[in-house]
Amino acid sequence: MVRDAAVSIKGNARSCVFMEPLFTIPHTMYTSYMTLYMLELGLNKSQVGMITSLGLAAHIFFALISAYITDKLGRRYTTLIFDTIGWVGSQLIWALAQNIYFFAAASIVNAFGRIVMNSWHCLMLEDSKPAIRVHVFNFLQIAGILAGFFAPFGALLINRMTLIPAMRAMLLFSIVSMIALFYIRHNFVTETEMGKQKMEEMKGVSMWGVFKAYVPAIRRILKERLLVIALLLRSLNFIQLTIRNTFLAVLVTERLGFPTETMAVFHVFGAIVTLVTLTLITPYLSQITRRWPISLGIFFHIGATAVLLLSPPAQNYPLLVLSAILIALGTGIAAPRIDALVANTIANEDRSIVNAIVSVIILLLSTPFGYIGGILSDIDPRLPFLLTLSVFLVCLMLLRVAASYEKQRDTAAVV
Repeated sequence: MVRDAAVSIKGNARSCVFMEPLFTIPHTMYTSYMTLYMLELGLNKSQVGMITSLGLAAHIFFALISAYITDKLGRRYTTLIFDTIGWVGSQLIWALAQNIYFFAAASIVNAFGRIVMNSWHCLMLEDSKPAIRVHVFNFLQIAGILAGFFAPFGALLINRMTLIPAMRAMLLFSIVSMIALFYIRHNFVTETEMGKQKMEEMKGVSMWGVFKAYVPAIRRILKERLLVIALLLRSLNFIQLTIRNTFLAVLVTERLGFPTETMAVFHVFGAIVTLVTLTLITPYLSQITRRWPISLGIFFHIGATAVLLLSPPAQNYPLLVLSAILIALGTGIAAPRIDALVANTIANEDRSIVNAIVSVIILLLSTPFGYIGGILSDIDPRLPFLLTLSVFLVCLMLLRVAASYEKQRDTAAVV
């Protein structure tokens, strides 16, 4: 079944998905240590949270203009140009960072990548069939898993070089890897049929003309109840992911007493479990239309958070591994289905504009939580994760609402 799923991914989707390890491997190597890197260079936890929120706020602006740029330049060239600016540019600044101003600048430059979130999704999905999009997102997850097996190399560098020089080395490696990805991928993908159509339509159209098209698109979104629920689920998932990515290393090192290099444990065990989940479990869930698999994933996340909060501050490796396994199970089961749920409720002709609106909604809801998480972490490293528990509970409530709506819709259809 896994082989059949892989074979079903063709064209641009294949080029986008199967080259993704060139992004995820270097990104995973350094991203777990970014918060500790910032703290080591003199920032406090509130400032780390402020930088996270600043970056998310900058993402809102670029999300707003992403539809215009994506349709004007085409999916293919937009992806190449703004991937290069957003990732290579920001990583170079991070590699040279000395103080908070470097990180503030890097967070703004990195926000250019938000434009690519739109163009890349269009490039990857528009010429693919809705039925295979769950497989596309599953294999994107697998690309992230493969990266997890390289996390120990980051820990090894930190052990030998100390944190700051090791982070600078990993960032420089990431720059080389991502430049290779962006330009090789550009040569293998082609502009989508919808992209060609939009480029023709955009000749002579101003950015303001695109903004005016947002109003009817927003109205269409609000009429689709399942899409609204899917957007809220994706927003909440992004919020918990932002908090976890930013403050997990602080909890593990400061509260639970583990050395910095221990973050590699999360990636390795998470990679193994998520790989098993995506290859042996989620293919059998792909035919299920109800929301219970997402609920199952959320329960795993709740269990992982509870383990982290209840672990004693005494380097308890079994509990650390258990939390990593539960997070991997939750992510492997829930995340691809939430992404596919959103993708399959958006029509191709609306995809670039609706993607932009979706990004703005997610970012508007998420932006305050970086700063809030920083304040909470300053008080106690466990508090940001108490916040994520409330996020997961809201997700479960939304899934109940979705199930109720689907039941009413199915009953009406029968009548």
